[in-house]
Amino acid sequence: MESRKKACIAIIISLAAERRVVRRCWMKKWLEKRDQYTHVRLLREISISDEEDFRNYFRMNKETYEKLLKMVQPHIFRQDTVMRRCISAHERLAVTLRYLATGRNFEDLKFSAIISPASISTAIVETCEVFIYVLQEYMKFPNTPQEWQNLSKDFGMLHGFYNCVGSIDGKHIAIHKPEHSGALYYNYKGFYSIVLLAVANARKEFIMVDAGMNGRISDGGVFYYSKFGELLKENKLNLPDPAPLPGTSDKFPFVFVADEAFALDVNVMKPYALKALDKNRLVYNEKLSRARVTIENAFGILASRFGVFQKPIYLSPEKSAIVTMAACYLHNFLAQENPDYFHINCCEESCDRTIPSVKSTLSRNSTTNAKEIREKYCSYFNHADNK
Repeated sequence: MESRKKACIAIIISLAAERRVVRRCWMKKWLEKRDQYTHVRLLREISISDEEDFRNYFRMNKETYEKLLKMVQPHIFRQDTVMRRCISAHERLAVTLRYLATGRNFEDLKFSAIISPASISTAIVETCEVFIYVLQEYMKFPNTPQEWQNLSKDFGMLHGFYNCVGSIDGKHIAIHKPEHSGALYYNYKGFYSIVLLAVANARKEFIMVDAGMNGRISDGGVFYYSKFGELLKENKLNLPDPAPLPGTSDKFPFVFVADEAFALDVNVMKPYALKALDKNRLVYNEKLSRARVTIENAFGILASRFGVFQKPIYLSPEKSAIVTMAACYLHNFLAQENPDYFHINCCEESCDRTIPSVKSTLSRNSTTNAKEIREKYCSYFNHADNK
């Protein structure tokens, strides 16, 4: 009986070994002929003959693309092996930018990139991580009072809201339901998401982005759960001391502007509720809206340039956060390197609807001091308009 068991085990092991020998090849035959079909040759032709097509394909002109390639190449270059030729840095960058521009799934991209879906997935996430690393200089977060004051001057000159240092908002980034997550990422809008919290300057560029919180945190509280919110609450942002606004000797604190989803705070100004509006408060709301629209425009342009935000991202929440933040860094890079970035085929209002806002909060009480500061700004704006 014992010998029969041993014989059966030996047969099973033998059959398993045979299956391993005859398993499917690790790369499809047509993918092995990448050199014959690779889209890099086509892109070379496009770059030579049609600049507009090149811009539409990559969301940037040739000069900007070459600068970006030079920055990321040392970090995404891979050495060829005996088994196969590695995917070049140019191909990695090209497929990543195409994914961000269109949001096409990896099975679809493999036919144009001539790269397996598994390799595309790895290349995209790795390249996005490199974007966040090498483009740090394009998203500088202020560290000194003087740097904050420089931001406030832009808001004053461009939007008429002096002592404003940033515009805050949060958006839901749609993702595919993560495995075994239950309702953790299910938001009040009825889909699965991670939250992107961002602060923009007066020129529609991001100065801070934080992505990855689960979609159930669907009100302005996401701001206070973030590292940025913690630093603000603990007075560790090095904001300047209160200073006078033009035409007055009275001192006003430096503030961020936000919508109704965020709680009113000494350094966070939000609009008055519709039911509490009067003529003076309406003027204040209009002034605040002029400054706050910079973050709305930034999100709208982001969705217009990067189609990956116009459909659910089929990656894990952690990888989706990397892709989201990489697109924000690219937004700043293109805004500063591409003069026409803000002006080509951009419909900010319609595109912004593809990135839903966080839910308004009804339960957060504001301090008396914060309410007094808002009334102070309200009085100033009405007095300034009547001069």
